[in-house]
Amino acid sequence: MPDYNYQNDAACWRQLKEGNAQALGYLYDTYIDRLFHAALKMTDNRELAKDALQEIFIEIWHYRVSIGEVNHSYSYLVKVLKSIILKKVKRKVIINELHDNEHKLADPQNIEETIMSSERITEQKSRLNMAIAQLTTRQKQVVRLRFFEGLTYEQIAVKLSMNYQSVNNLAFRAMLNLRKQMC
Repeated sequence: MPDYNYQNDAACWRQLKEGNAQALGYLYDTYIDRLFHAALKMTDNRELAKDALQEIFIEIWHYRVSIGEVNHSYSYLVKVLKSIILKKVKRKVIINELHDNEHKLADPQNIEETIMSSERITEQKSRLNMAIAQLTTRQKQVVRLRFFEGLTYEQIAVKLSMNYQSVNNLAFRAMLNLRKQMC
């Protein structure tokens, strides 16, 4: 195991933000076993858990400059892990639905149902786009960064030069407005 000279995790995160790859290695060596156990609690799919673990450290390295202050490394890493697993599960569900829909399209009885479903989805997208257009500029930015680019609130705060609570408040108000307009 390499010799890491970090007085605490905060020092490690500072080094990581400056591009020190050894700091990432330290986080990996220190937390990988606990993160693997956490991943297995989130999903019983070992391969999904392993993939998610690799992606944690790839994402951290990729977004290292925009990561805010991390006070509790393990909690932060678990939060990133959960986000990655959720994205992977959602992707898998979408792929399975597409696969199922391919089989349904082959059945002439399902063509009408598919067309109606497609029209409902198109209508919902249109309503959502109109609702998003009603948001403030900052709210639109937060929604885009969070839901379309998949950034965490911490990453959004850094990217928009705002504090975390302000980003949280903007997201909350944006979601309230969207819900009102979608009902």
